[in-house]
Amino acid sequence: MPYKRPENRFQTSMNSLEDMISKQNPVRIIDLVVDKMEADNREEFVRTKESNFGTSSYLASTLLKLFLYGYFNGISSSRTLEKETQRNQEMKWLLGNLQPDHWTISTFRKDSCELIKKATIMFRKFLRSNEYMDFKKVAYDGTKVKANARKDMLKLNSIERSLHEIDKKIAEYLEQLKVNDMIDDNIEEHIVSGSRENFDRHLIDKIAILESQVEELNAYKKKMEEAGLIRISKSDEEAKLMKGRDGKFPGYNAQTVVDSKNHMIALCDVVNEEVDVQQLEPITEALLEEYNELPKEVLADKGYYNFSQIEKLELEHHIDVYVPIPESNSTKSDISFTYDSERDVYVCSEGKELRLLSRNKKTRDSYSDVYRGIGCNQCPRKQECTTSKHGRQVYRYINQEFRNNFKAKMTSKKGKLKTALRKTIVEHPFGTIKYLMGKIPILLRGTSKVQIEFDLYTTVYNLKRLINIEEMDILRNKIVEYNWKY
Repeated sequence: MPYKRPENRFQTSMNSLEDMISKQNPVRIIDLVVDKMEADNREEFVRTKESNFGTSSYLASTLLKLFLYGYFNGISSSRTLEKETQRNQEMKWLLGNLQPDHWTISTFRKDSCELIKKATIMFRKFLRSNEYMDFKKVAYDGTKVKANARKDMLKLNSIERSLHEIDKKIAEYLEQLKVNDMIDDNIEEHIVSGSRENFDRHLIDKIAILESQVEELNAYKKKMEEAGLIRISKSDEEAKLMKGRDGKFPGYNAQTVVDSKNHMIALCDVVNEEVDVQQLEPITEALLEEYNELPKEVLADKGYYNFSQIEKLELEHHIDVYVPIPESNSTKSDISFTYDSERDVYVCSEGKELRLLSRNKKTRDSYSDVYRGIGCNQCPRKQECTTSKHGRQVYRYINQEFRNNFKAKMTSKKGKLKTALRKTIVEHPFGTIKYLMGKIPILLRGTSKVQIEFDLYTTVYNLKRLINIEEMDILRNKIVEYNWKY
């Protein structure tokens, strides 16, 4: 039976790099997009930190292509990217056979926050201008990503305990040296004068180490007290303790807006807030700033439930917002309260009255009138309704009518369908991005640096979606004809 035989390694081949890459290869789209960005934004691609001495520098466009290709294929390590430039046929074609070392690659990523961010925005605007996103319906969601930091974090109380233990140790060593009365004033003089042999050098070295630890711990303690933190990561001080599927870890919260038309990412903003409750309005304002327009409909999960922000989006920005109302013990119960406007009282479903206790009380970010139950202690359902010995309280907000209407909207059939629809829009992008990230999701440290990595991941995700839904020839024409001016 005949077998296929390999070519002779010593035979000269006439094939060029161009012949080795098919016309339908996605690497050609990466190359074309970056070239068009550079051609229309020359000033943005100038590398200002380069020296006039030594070897020539690499173009910013060359290194941007390298990173887009790398993240497109789930490769983020600078050392692995260096290897790919030496053995990967597509990478050789994309970079014109240039082979930057890992230090150059790593430094460019850390120092090019603005360029990568602008490239990300330019590509998103291209998608919007060509109606791959229509802003009719978008979904908000946040995902917690582990920081490039050790899992254990310093806590204020643990710092206090450590300082106390170190003080005890130092006192023990000083007692052993029997120089308690002279150590503060004379230890430096003894060391300098050469009389260090009079001391137990081993113990003195231990004291020096402990004193450096005290200095380090006090520095962290000061930072935490000034910032109002109860814990801090030594590896990445901007990371916060997050709670995810894998438990608690130092990390970041990536806020993402996904357009429903083609499930493309319209915005991604990295924050270190542990919860999403304050993010609804900032994300919307960021969308307005970037696109100069707002979506017609916003879907988000119950973590975003912030009524003042929902009200602002609906009344001021005219956005139809769907955010589920979080359940509480009171909402789970079938006990209801009806307002009697003529008598200005509430009546519960058990027939008990709740009378006005105070007006215009500041409640979180709103004002309300407070009504308290009369005769609650005699009610057989008291334990189900409230644990207060004074009786059940109900708050009537100044915007109560709007609240009632929103609650009715979210409990309607349409509201429940919108809640289910959100998952189908937003879960796919996160799944793809986390697959690309692999087991070590983030390599850089600090909020602005982590934002760089997410900009790269969201850009290549959008690239993948675009290549999957559009014919290559049509896509090339749109890229060439589009004005990429930032």
